Amino acid sequence: MGTEKSGAGAGSGDDLHRWFLGRLPEAWFSAAPDVVADREEITVVGPLDDLDVPADAAPAVRAAAVEGRARRFREETREHRIEIAREAEHKFGRKVSWGVRCGDLKVMFTTLSVPVMTRLRQSE
Repeated sequence: MGTEKSGAGAGSGDDLHRWFLGRLPEAWFSAAPDVVADREEITVVGPLDDLDVPADAAPAVRAAAVEGRARRFREETREHRIEIAREAEHKFGRKVSWGVRCGDLKVMFTTLSVPVMTRLRQSE
C-alpha cells in the first residue's frame, strides 16, 4: 500500500488500509477506498456510485455531473472526514488527503504541498 514511516504509530500500508476500512462509514463509498501512503501523507480515494448520465452525453456534461456529485459528497462528509483525519494524523503521524472517483474521473479535495528542491542556478 505504501512506504512505512519509522517511529511510533507509523503503521504499515496494510495497517493503514485496515484502520481506514474500519473507521470509514460504509455508506460513503460504493466499494473499499484506495488508501496510499508515503513519507508525508496518506491519500484516501473512494469510489462513488456511477452517475446516471446518458452514454451519448458530451464529456464536459459527464465531468460537470461528477464534479457536482463530488462537491456534494465533500460538503456532506466534511466534519466527519476532519474528525477521521485528525485521528489518523495523531495515530500515523502523517497528513490525510481525501478524494473520490466516479467512473474514470477522480476529484481530489485536499492534498499536501511539499516543497521540492531543484537545481536552479542563482539567476533562475
